[in-house]
Order: sequence, then C-alpha cells, then structure tokens
Amino acid sequence: MTSRCNLDTPQSRRQAEEQFLTLRNNGLKDRVVVVVSHKSGKCIPSELCQILMAEEAVVYAVDTNPKVIDIVSRECEELFGPRLHTQVLDYSDATSIRNFLQGVMEREGRIDALATDLGLLEFMYHLKPFEEQERSEWEAQYRNVLESVLIWSQSVIPFMKEREFGRIIHMVSDTARIGVPRMSLYGALKAAVSSFTRSLAQELARYKITCNCVSIGVQEIDDLKSSSKDAITKLDKTLKLVPLRRYSEPEELALMIAYLASDLGAYITGQTISVSGGLVMT
Repeated sequence: MTSRCNLDTPQSRRQAEEQFLTLRNNGLKDRVVVVVSHKSGKCIPSELCQILMAEEAVVYAVDTNPKVIDIVSRECEELFGPRLHTQVLDYSDATSIRNFLQGVMEREGRIDALATDLGLLEFMYHLKPFEEQERSEWEAQYRNVLESVLIWSQSVIPFMKEREFGRIIHMVSDTARIGVPRMSLYGALKAAVSSFTRSLAQELARYKITCNCVSIGVQEIDDLKSSSKDAITKLDKTLKLVPLRRYSEPEELALMIAYLASDLGAYITGQTISVSGGLVMT
C-alpha cells in the first residue's frame, strides 16, 4: 500500500479510491491463488474464482469432481475468457497434490494463497442421529472434512515458507460452534479445522504466512431443497435462528476469503470469522 494521495483534485480523489478501496490495488493483482473444493457444490468456488479473476489474480481451481470443474470453468469463462486454470485431483493421494502444487510453482514462480471449501453435500441427503451412524460414515467424513485440509496445508507450506509469504484460508461451519442435531461429527471435524488453523497460524507467523477460517451459517442449496419437502422444512426452521433472517449468498463468503487473501487482511491471523447473519456472535 502506498502513501496517501493529495485529495485536492478530482483525479487525485479517484486515485485514492482506486488505491484504498479495491483488492486489486491491495495485493490481489497477479497473486497466485489455489482454490480447492470438494463435495461442497459449485457456488462458493465459482463465486470466489470470479471475484479473484475480477481483481486480476491468477487462479487455479481444483476439485475431485470433473462436473464441478466444468461448471466453474464455464461460468468464469463467460465473464473473463479462458483465464482460469483447472485440475481434477484425488485428495487421498498426497503425492498428486504435491506434484500439482510443484507444477504451479514451476509455472508461476510462486503460490500466494490456498483457499479450501471442503464440504458435506452428499451427507446432507441422509443425516442420521450419531448412534445410527456406521463407522464407515465416520471415516468418510474425516477424510472429506479434515484429512484433506491437513494434506493440502502440509503440501503448500514449503512453497510459502520458501518465499516467506502466504495466505491459508479454510472454509468451516457454524455447526462447529452452536451444535446441530445429526451433524455432531461434521461439527466436531470443522471445529478441529479451526483449532488446527489457529495452531498453524502460530507456527507460520514468523514466515509472514497468515492462517484463517471463514465460517458459513445457513446456506440455501437448490439441490437439497428439491430433494424433499422435509429438507425445505428443516432449512426454514434453521433459518429462524439467523437474526438477519436470510440465507448467506456465495459472493458474501467469497469476498471475505478474497479480503483475507489480499494485503488488507495481512494483520489478521488465527481467526475464525463467521459470515452467517449473526447465527454466531462473539
């Protein structure tokens, strides 16, 4: 960030607005960002990639599902042309993840930010009380929600430490903070992601690497709503717990992630920031 401009003329005022009010002019321009998603739908990853590209960042979108990558790529291309880099990966294969990041490093010379959105979309269709859950369901949730975060974080850290700069941002959930029936293990694993991120922030601060979480509240999912009337009823009941009485929008969450990835977020680390309409207040 440069020093403040003289604001005596309209031109200087416009320059000041451009300098202080855009993420592009506060570090996102040319910043290399890897956006990682898995079982969370396409909304947040697509919005995040679009926002980052609008701010002239270099964006790599990664998912385990080719259909999600195709949709995200198409939506971004409609607005910005074929600038988005995409990759389909198996997140259980740590070697593939490291090789992918090594390729980004060789191509771009840097990896500035990692943003993950690792969800539970497939489990939302058949949530059960904890006592009825099979051990295989525990293991699947652990792999999807927590283990993938650990692998991606461990894989990207050496590249960030090499340059003594980085932003690590993980999407979590307010279910980790308020307790939600039938989502006990999911909430526990998202809480583990937040705790892990706080400790990581302490470890990496000396390398000018910040680590934060953005926490989602009640989100409207079209596929889920169309699955059953029961799903709609559950969503409507949950929405009554939100003081602002509306669902979160993907761009609201994506903008918070983009802010943390920019230089404006340089003094924020070890935090879990809820973007949830007041569902959690601290």
